[in-house]
Amino acid sequence: MVTSQGIQSVLVERLRRSEIFCEVPEEDLQAIAAFCDEKSFPEGVVVLEEGAPASTLYVVERGKLALEKKVQLGRQSTPRNATVGYVGPTQMAGFSTLTFPYTYSTSAVTIEPTRLIAIDGESLRAYLEAHPAAAAKIMNALATLIGDRYRNAINTLTYFLSIVSHELRSPLAAIENYLQTMDAGYAGELTSKQKRMIQRSLLRVVDLRNLIGDVVDLARMRPEQIQADFEWFDPGEVGAESIEDVRLAAADKDIQIKVEPPSRFEPIVGARRRMRQVFTNLLNNAIKFSPPGSKVVFRARYEPDSLIFEVEDEGPGVPAEDLPHLFKDFFRASNVGDIPGAGLGLSIAKKIVDAHDGEIRVENIQPETGRTGTRFTVVIPRDLKTPEMRRREWSAEG
Repeated sequence: MVTSQGIQSVLVERLRRSEIFCEVPEEDLQAIAAFCDEKSFPEGVVVLEEGAPASTLYVVERGKLALEKKVQLGRQSTPRNATVGYVGPTQMAGFSTLTFPYTYSTSAVTIEPTRLIAIDGESLRAYLEAHPAAAAKIMNALATLIGDRYRNAINTLTYFLSIVSHELRSPLAAIENYLQTMDAGYAGELTSKQKRMIQRSLLRVVDLRNLIGDVVDLARMRPEQIQADFEWFDPGEVGAESIEDVRLAAADKDIQIKVEPPSRFEPIVGARRRMRQVFTNLLNNAIKFSPPGSKVVFRARYEPDSLIFEVEDEGPGVPAEDLPHLFKDFFRASNVGDIPGAGLGLSIAKKIVDAHDGEIRVENIQPETGRTGTRFTVVIPRDLKTPEMRRREWSAEG
């Protein structure tokens, strides 16, 4: 017959082999084991549910859990569970039990018969509050563990997206080239109806190519990577390239792009390719939500410490309750209707501007001005430095 003390000793030994309890002293493990329990589940059971109160921390003894997260690309799409990782023997699930607001951030589902050690969250938190030395060891181990899992997930996602995007971009580039050749008349004369159909097909191919690029950028866009590409460039040239990027989309809706440049553009430091991406995304966004036959204004001006760009459209504007969320990943305003898009263009633009220590703002043009629409403002500092300039400064300092 196994006594309760014997069971507790077994639990202590199993806790010691786990990810975050391995450095915890014996006396603390003995105390924590007192509010642990063993649970077994068959395959296909939801052990943790995303969004539910985080009341239990689990250690996997045998079997495996799949960690799942709800993914929804925009308001109109159907939320789906995506597997973001797996947890096996000696590994943990339910870290949210130890961090405010104590709500599970993922679901956990058994993918085979699984045995777990269930640790009561409220009792564990109370014990750690009363024993700061043990709490420090556990929270340090937890921070390292979560950081490792996050980096592994990002690296895996970036690698996967890079492979998929490469495989998709090659056939898309071939299709785009053929359509451009036909549109230019090099494959024979086209009727006006055929030309219109080819141009619309070309637009959809460009949209798909841009979407693939946005998804890849979202996974790998980090400030240090953007800042490594800082160089001197002519913002007027970059703006002209962005206008060319959206020329076909503007022509498709008979939208005029009115350019209001400063009297003279002066070179600035920044990531040239990324700033072109910002301008193109903002112009595309303005064209997408503007009515046919309207006007989009693209203006620039200098202030003593910054270069300011503005993109104005004559669309319906953004609902006031949506304005604070407009630059979040995958967010789309509630009035977009069936206009296509994944809600990534503006969030990517913000990440790029943030890496330049700049600012991006959005506001609705007030009806009292005689028209409606939206204005996006991008502010880029004029004192940014290239990597070489920073290296010279560091050398001079030390």
